[in-house]
Amino acid sequence: MQNKQKGFTLIELMVTIAVLAIIAMMAAPSFGDMLQRQNLNKSTKELVAILSQARAKAALERREITVELLSADTDTEDKLNWMPAGKSSLKSGRTAEIVFMPTGLVKDPLANQIIATDTSFEICDASSDPKYSRMVTISKMGAIQQIVEGDCS
Repeated sequence: MQNKQKGFTLIELMVTIAVLAIIAMMAAPSFGDMLQRQNLNKSTKELVAILSQARAKAALERREITVELLSADTDTEDKLNWMPAGKSSLKSGRTAEIVFMPTGLVKDPLANQIIATDTSFEICDASSDPKYSRMVTISKMGAIQQIVEGDCS
């Protein structure tokens, strides 16, 4: 009587592992891209949220509220801080601080005057690939707009 054993041979197992490794190597770059996009989106949403919060707080409390960019300090009653997450960085912007006035207008604290044009902030990923950038614009009236893609260069 012949005993037939069931199972995989060592060669079949090695071929299966090699095929899985090739498939995993093809998926790894797209997973890295997804993580970069997610990190950039997180930083952009946090910036928009901080700017919106400052504008609303200035109108509600009827006083000037400052948003300090690139600062990891603790928020105070009249100052909110924002720092990009992970490998994201702020590449452009008129100033490192924005002041929201109770009227909704935006003031440049360095010049101590109301900003007459729109102010844009570009958030880029460390990869410096233009497809990994987001633009946030504050209108001269204080409205915050998020443009999906910027042009990091």
